[in-house]
Formats: sequence, structure tokens, C-alpha cells
Amino acid sequence: MLMADMTWNEVEKYILKVNNNLTIPVGTCEQHGYHLPLDNDIFIVEYIANILSLETNALVAPTIKYGVNLPCDVHLAGTTSVKPKTLTEIITSITNWWKQQGIKHFLLLTYHGDPYHIQAMKKISDDIKLYDVSEIKYSDILEKQSSIRHACEAETSVALYLYPGKVKMKSVREHDIQPDDFKEYLFHKESNIPQGYVGCLGYPSVATKDKGNRIINRMLDSTINACYDFLKPL
Repeated sequence: MLMADMTWNEVEKYILKVNNNLTIPVGTCEQHGYHLPLDNDIFIVEYIANILSLETNALVAPTIKYGVNLPCDVHLAGTTSVKPKTLTEIITSITNWWKQQGIKHFLLLTYHGDPYHIQAMKKISDDIKLYDVSEIKYSDILEKQSSIRHACEAETSVALYLYPGKVKMKSVREHDIQPDDFKEYLFHKESNIPQGYVGCLGYPSVATKDKGNRIINRMLDSTINACYDFLKPL
């Protein structure tokens, strides 16, 4: 149930009579190589949030569409970022208002693994829980990767399953950088663009819709198992 589609008095009745917990999807505006759109992480986390709402009856808040991104991605047009402190303050501010209206628990759902993005949302308060839906096992599903990277075999497979019309497989360009070689960029110590970097880490060329289906189902199972009790009405 999308809170944005409801009137204020409908929201009030829902909080009182159905479920007094709220899921907040948190995305980001980030490049995903030559073949995936800037809103990739938003599309996926909103999908997971909507299914979770069907399972728990918890409302889904309007998505926070900006997050913390790698400094090196400033060189790739369209990507933008907020400071970790800013993201924390946004979440604190909006949840303080909703607490006054009767919301008891807030689940932050994200599909964006920047370490500072994640850190900004951890341990804000006891009634705010963060869950990264991408934190699942991939090695038995993927061919050329053992884990999720970026605009990679895993992410592209999920995109092919959820919104194939937005995926430009003919435009795929691969230039993988091994995790150890990318650490300085991942932890925001380096802001220059890596040599040969096109915004892709991993192997999107071997992505398939079937892999995406398996990944999404595993994400859904993991998210429901981890978050169901937290979202039960209080």
C-alpha cells in the first residue's frame, strides 16, 4: 500500500486500524554503465518494498531518491550524491514527523551498497531498521562472478527480469576492476576516475532474465524473513 496514493485521513485510519509501521525505500541517482538507467537501484528497491507491503500490510513511504555515491562517479554524467550526514538528517527529520502521527517502526530498504550510504542509515534509533536487499548468496546463480558488483552480471540479470525495456544490452561495455584494486575508490579515498572505467564492475554480458528471477526470489525470501516481525502492527 503506497502512502503517497492516500489522503491524510486515509493514512490516519490505516495507522490506527491496519498497520502502524512504515517501509521507506532509499535509492540513489547513480550511473550503471552504458546499459542500465540511473534509477536502477530505485526500481529494484521499490519492487521489493511493494511485495513486502503485500506480505505485511505495512505502508510504503515515498522513496528517498538520492543517496551517497562514490566520489569518482562525479565524472559520469547524471550521477549525484548527498553527504552521509545529510542522508542521516533527512531520515531523522521525516521519521520524527511520522512518529508524532502514530508510526512505531520504520524499515529502511536499500539496494545500494556504498559503505558510507549504508553507514549513514545504521543505528539512527531503535525504531529504525536498515536492510540491504542485495545481501544474499549469488555464487550458485552467477556464471562469472561469486558476488554482486556494479552494473554487473547480477544487477543486469535483475534488471532484465524486472524492467527489460530499459536495459540496453547492445550497449554493454565491460571493464572489470578487481575488488582489491577498487578499494580506494569504494572507501572514498580516491576521486579520480579509474583508467578504463565505464561504470561497470563485473560481467553484464552474461546476464539473463532467468538469473534475475532467481535472484529476485531469493531477495524477497531473505527480506521477508528478516523484516516480517519488525513490520507487524504494534
